[in-house]
Order: sequence, then structure tokens, then C-alpha cells
Amino acid sequence: MTMVIAYAWQDKVVMMADSRSSRTDKNGNVIEFEDENEKIMPVRNRFSIGHAGLRKAYLGNGEYLEMGDVTNHCLKINESTLSKLNSKQLLEGIVTTWNRTLSEKLHRNPFSLENRYCFALGSFVENETGELEPKIHTYQSHFNEFQFGGRKAVIGDDAVYAIIKPYYEEDTDNWTLEETIEFYKKGFVEVMNQVETVGGPIDIFVLDTNPEKSYWLGRKPNR
Repeated sequence: MTMVIAYAWQDKVVMMADSRSSRTDKNGNVIEFEDENEKIMPVRNRFSIGHAGLRKAYLGNGEYLEMGDVTNHCLKINESTLSKLNSKQLLEGIVTTWNRTLSEKLHRNPFSLENRYCFALGSFVENETGELEPKIHTYQSHFNEFQFGGRKAVIGDDAVYAIIKPYYEEDTDNWTLEETIEFYKKGFVEVMNQVETVGGPIDIFVLDTNPEKSYWLGRKPNR
């Protein structure tokens, strides 16, 4: 599966993700993996989407559907209205597209553990005084549950949560950006040392209130 961490820092949303995609046997043992997966998707530098869970769906005859293409399809058909969508509308639209694809095209139960997937969406939400605040929104398919307006989120394998919890609970609001990055990188290393399905390079995207100032702080080579 994976681990994605997203958190608000001053006027930014920082999203970090590993790069591993793996296949396990019936006992949960990893039998193959690759460390080249893109799990963070900036959307016009106004949103950042982190994806954990189901990455490929078997179609038969040796063919697979890349589930990232479902997200891309949703963004493409809504391209003309993306600038008008708020985070709730965007996340709900992506989830609806995924669930319809799973149930209608693939004849799968979108809420089963076998087809488990999670999203974290970073964006900016206007507060009561009209200022934009960084917020994190999530969806977990196996609970069919949305959470909107948080300041931190972790999505991924069940095994990662107990390990990353002390990092998640640390108050880093008054730290420098560099200090927060190094702190969570340390958390990633600790998880990777214990959870075989999390690994590879760590990608980091920083979403700014000014889209022109959003940037990749860390990304796999040749990307």
C-alpha cells in the first residue's frame, strides 16, 4: 500500500508520500514491489491529492486498469470547472468517479477491504475573516467516510499508524519548514524499517496560497 502524510504549516500544505507499490500473498507477505509510483498529484497548484491503496484493478486476459487514470479522467471531464470547485466538491467528485468505476465497470464492491483506497486532499479554505487557511480533507473507502477541514492527516496501511502516531501528535506549528520536513522524514524511515509495503524515495509537494509559489521540495529522479 503506502503512507501519505499531509499537514498544514503556516500558509502552506505539505504533502509527503513514499513510492512503493507492492503485491502480497494470502498471508500478507510481500512477493513483489516497485518503488517508482507517483502518489501525489498537484491540481493546478490549487489542490494536492495524495492516494493510498488500490492502484491496479485486474480486467482479465492479463490486463489491468491503472486506478490513477480514474482520477485523471475525473479531473479531465471537470477541467472547465476546476477553478470554481471547492475542496469538498472536488474530493466528493473523485470518490464518486472511483466508486462508479469499481461498481459499474469492474463489478467490485468499492467499500470492501479488497478494494480499499484512501485520499488526502490539501487545499485552502476561507475562514470567517476572509483569510485563506490551509486544510486537509480525507476519504477512506472501507469506512465510506469523509473528514473535512483538518490540519494533519495520515493515510496508508494499518501497520503504519501506531508507528507514525508520535510524529502525528507532535506540535510542529512553531517549527521551521525545514525542521518539520526532517522530522517527518525520520518518521518515514522508522515506518519503512518496520512496514515492508512502505518504501522507496519520498516525494514532497508544498502547496502555497499563491499557486505560482507551490513547488516540489523533493521528487524522484527523472520526474
